[in-house]
Amino acid sequence: MVVPPASGAGAGAAAIYELPLLAGHTTSSAQAMNDTGDVVGLSLDANRDGHLVRWGADGSLTPLQAIDDGSGGQAVKVVDDGTVAGFTDAPDGVRHAARWSASGTLTRLQEPAGYVNGEAQDINNAHVAVGHLSTDTATTRPVRWGADGRATVLRLLPRAEGGAATAINERGEITGYVSLPGDQTRLVRWDPAGRVHDLGSLGGAYADPSTINERGTVIGRATDANGTWKAVRAPHGKKIKALPSQDPGARAVSVNNSDVVVANVKDRSLRWSGTGTTVTELALLPGTGHTFVQGINDAGTSVGTSDERAVTWDAQGKVTALPAPAGLDQADPVAINAAGSVAGNMASSRAWPVQWRAVVWR
Repeated sequence: MVVPPASGAGAGAAAIYELPLLAGHTTSSAQAMNDTGDVVGLSLDANRDGHLVRWGADGSLTPLQAIDDGSGGQAVKVVDDGTVAGFTDAPDGVRHAARWSASGTLTRLQEPAGYVNGEAQDINNAHVAVGHLSTDTATTRPVRWGADGRATVLRLLPRAEGGAATAINERGEITGYVSLPGDQTRLVRWDPAGRVHDLGSLGGAYADPSTINERGTVIGRATDANGTWKAVRAPHGKKIKALPSQDPGARAVSVNNSDVVVANVKDRSLRWSGTGTTVTELALLPGTGHTFVQGINDAGTSVGTSDERAVTWDAQGKVTALPAPAGLDQADPVAINAAGSVAGNMASSRAWPVQWRAVVWR
């Protein structure tokens, strides 16, 4: 399936390409994309059992090896050489952190003695992955796996009872959270030496990280003293601060390497300049009522939806609709890469159950 740009579409318009399924499968789901155009996700059979796959930039399809013929899981990141990180489920339902080569060969990431399951949440081009491990009592600890697959359990803040690592940059800096007594959470950064740094709070009990960029800037959300969630940013070496001019309930979801942040709050999406002083509301398509941004690349192009339609926004916030095949009226774009290609999913609201298909716009 290829749908070219509509007549009169903006400069950011693209054609849409449907990604192939494994033999006998009926639906698929894109989950991540790298800068060379590879996409990872799931191909699902008629019973909705998912099998992890990688689609090459040329449209090729590579199954990712499962543990003991299990199914399910998630491919959270694919790096430039096609290596994939994520987690997969064994037949007994236990989840295990994993890494796959570009050919689909599985490396199960180490679970040290006392830990029974784990999830990788990110990986960098040096093949260093981060995530969390859990004990049989559900205690969760942040972890870094080296390129050899061996685990290092990361340090916690004093009084912390657990936590998770959620993102890593190319310098080996990691962000995540730790759990404190009283069901509280706090944002942290681990430096390449493994030292843990408290990123502070807004006076509330909870914090939730999104990602870290190559400058070491951490974004996410945190509650203030009134319990209100705010989108936050912590430049390298600094504590978190709420981004200005936002309504309650915001969450920063993506940041590029110029420190430009995008966030969602209620039914609208916002974009902050690299200094954090200028905020721009991302525009709606005509006839739509709400936006939801998913990511931003280093060129300042963002991707998301305006109502159920896939869109991009340029660095000034101008909106451009991405093409959709006839009959497919629901879109879920999930990632944009450095070249401006977008990976996501399309479906029809008239089918039940909804039959999603993984697609690429480029």
